[in-house]
Amino acid sequence: MKTIELLHNDDEVLDPLDTHLKTRGSVLVDGSPVGGWAEHDDGTWKAWVRKPRFEVTAASAEALKRELAERV
Repeated sequence: MKTIELLHNDDEVLDPLDTHLKTRGSVLVDGSPVGGWAEHDDGTWKAWVRKPRFEVTAASAEALKRELAERV
């Protein structure tokens, strides 16, 4: 099984116009950057991967990691 990490970016890089965005960062698979993730204030977590190109939505960080591990 692949190791999925959700790295947190500095909060100062958040877009102040996106008032629904809580945190965001990079997605690493086995230590290599493959895309990004975002946590929204409605409780949803979203990730996007560049290759193969796809997006995932989940209810928690752990659920997001599990879904990513199954698809990459």
